[in-house]
Amino acid sequence: MRRVAIGILVSAAVLATSALQAHEGHVHKLMGTVTAVRADANEVELKTTDGKTATFYVTAETKFLKGSKPGALADLSPGTRVVVTTRMKDDKSFAAEVRIGVATPATPAAPHPH
Repeated sequence: MRRVAIGILVSAAVLATSALQAHEGHVHKLMGTVTAVRADANEVELKTTDGKTATFYVTAETKFLKGSKPGALADLSPGTRVVVTTRMKDDKSFAAEVRIGVATPATPAAPHPH
């Protein structure tokens, strides 16, 4: 019985270690509205669609897309809608790709004949 308990504990420890290592570099998607841009720290904060606050960091490798055209960190400001693909490293979320929302102009409603 004792061998079984030790075997279970060892197996659990191995599985827990594997799960933690697998999480490093794991891809996450964030979607929401930018609330703060701290360009000096390469840090962006946003409010996700479920109302939570999330922070991600940008690097020289981060790809920015504004519609189908290239974008930049300078295109982000509070109120900008984004979809971000991130990877975790050292408990921080680093952006691999930032898709910047492009507002389409509203089309005026056609007048109704009376």
